[in-house]
Amino acid sequence: MSDSTGQNAKDSRYNASILAVRPEWPVEVDLHLHTTASDGTLTPKQLIDQISSTTLQTVAVTDHDSTNGVAEAIETANVYPHLSVIPGIELGTATDDSDLHLIGYFIDPQNSKLQTKLEQFRIERVDAARAMVDKLAEIKRPVSWERVIEMAKGSVGRPHIARAMVEAGHVDTVAEAFDRFLGDNGIARIPRPKLHPVQALEMIHSAGGIGAIAHPRTVKKLDSLVKQLVEAGLVGIEVYAEKYASDRRDSYLDIATRHNLVPSGGTDYHALGAKNETVPGTNGPPPDTVSKLLDRAKKMHGSNIGSVPAGLE
Repeated sequence: MSDSTGQNAKDSRYNASILAVRPEWPVEVDLHLHTTASDGTLTPKQLIDQISSTTLQTVAVTDHDSTNGVAEAIETANVYPHLSVIPGIELGTATDDSDLHLIGYFIDPQNSKLQTKLEQFRIERVDAARAMVDKLAEIKRPVSWERVIEMAKGSVGRPHIARAMVEAGHVDTVAEAFDRFLGDNGIARIPRPKLHPVQALEMIHSAGGIGAIAHPRTVKKLDSLVKQLVEAGLVGIEVYAEKYASDRRDSYLDIATRHNLVPSGGTDYHALGAKNETVPGTNGPPPDTVSKLLDRAKKMHGSNIGSVPAGLE
């Protein structure tokens, strides 16, 4: 399968058989991390406490459709002088042909327009999740809605349903739940309404942030979407991410070079406890990535950048 159509599920972060390859540079940056504010299993404090003992120096908390974990992460990081937290977010978007996730960096978590839209997204997420749980019951794979909500704590999503399926004994792993039931072609998949990627990028910009494409392996017709988003102000794309082999990483690096995008990345860590899960400190983009992104943010917003950690100013 070509890079322009994305990878299949076997290449995803859920595949326990694939090991992450440690990069040749010191791993000091991770710009894709999740907490219990969305579908991670660690609280923001637990995540930062764990990260504090690694080589990481700058991280971004990028929960799905939520900034609720940012303040606690920043407060916890204040205890660790070597560690800076960039306020971020991951937004799910879609076109007629493909899903695409955008990560926003340096956003203002208190931006009122942003928060109004995020509240709408959270309601739509719950509606879609409930519909998937109902569908699972129809096909004789019932899970407890109350248990899904208990797991979620923050922004409910498919990983919570997948974990509930594992607990209920319907599947052996989260990966199997996605492959058979909850993935894009899964028999219980109920998509929620999503913004077009350009609209989501504008949303990030309005909150003083800059945008990067997350895990491009999931994006169909990647080349054409990159061109659209570059025209709308896209500044980055994840290259050093997940468990990409060198050939796939090089293909995304080529896209970044051709479109003058900052090659970004991170572990997309959810602390699922799965075998061979890529943990913070083992993979990430080059150390100068943050300064490159910050330069782009300054060029775009000037003094109106949403939020810059004190250690990076």
